[in-house]
Amino acid sequence: MSVTVTIVADVPAGLRSVPLLVEPELGHYQQFARFFAERFYLDHNPFGPPGVVAIDGRLYELTFLGRSGRPFPSGVELAALVAGLEPLDISQADRDLYALMGWILDGVGPPWSADALDRTAAIFRIPARPTT
Repeated sequence: MSVTVTIVADVPAGLRSVPLLVEPELGHYQQFARFFAERFYLDHNPFGPPGVVAIDGRLYELTFLGRSGRPFPSGVELAALVAGLEPLDISQADRDLYALMGWILDGVGPPWSADALDRTAAIFRIPARPTT
């Protein structure tokens, strides 16, 4: 995938959060919870602010969820951060979500991969899949 995902430390003011998806059960595959814990330093600061990533300048917020008796994070919520009352470009958000999934899968590692995601998306003709 040619899109770059970067972790953002300083989030500009005046943005509103538009919910995109929730994964409440990261515990099914602990390597995903570990990926988020490592990338966003959740072992050192589990009560810190949400994680924010940029994809070609567009910002997305990851709020990590905890559940009693489960390793943290037990889930994650993803929201787009948009300026003021600007409408969310749903098609762009879908493409960015696809890129974010590729970044996560590459970070988690085998047996997961962005290449496998891309092949699966091609088979099922997922519209967010880049065609280049």
